[in-house]
Amino acid sequence: MIPLQAFRIGDLGIAAAPCELFAETGLELKATTPFAKAFTLEIANGYFGYLPTPAQHKLGGYETWIGTNRLEVEASTKIVAAIQQMWAELAAAK
Repeated sequence: MIPLQAFRIGDLGIAAAPCELFAETGLELKATTPFAKAFTLEIANGYFGYLPTPAQHKLGGYETWIGTNRLEVEASTKIVAAIQQMWAELAAAK
């Protein structure tokens, strides 16, 4: 398990993950947030390396090598889902 956090300040959603997210992951979070504006903090509460998407893992770049990436292939998908769930709960608590 890795520490993930989600915050809400009015209509702003903030997520925090202990990884270096790929642009695709940050854009997916931004596109699916229930808030008017949102952003993600990287390398928060620890460091687990790069967070390549499953598609990037198939390409095999250095971000997918053991040492630069310490998480499973589906980690980005699971992290996005967890943050989306946390944001949904925060949005419902208006």
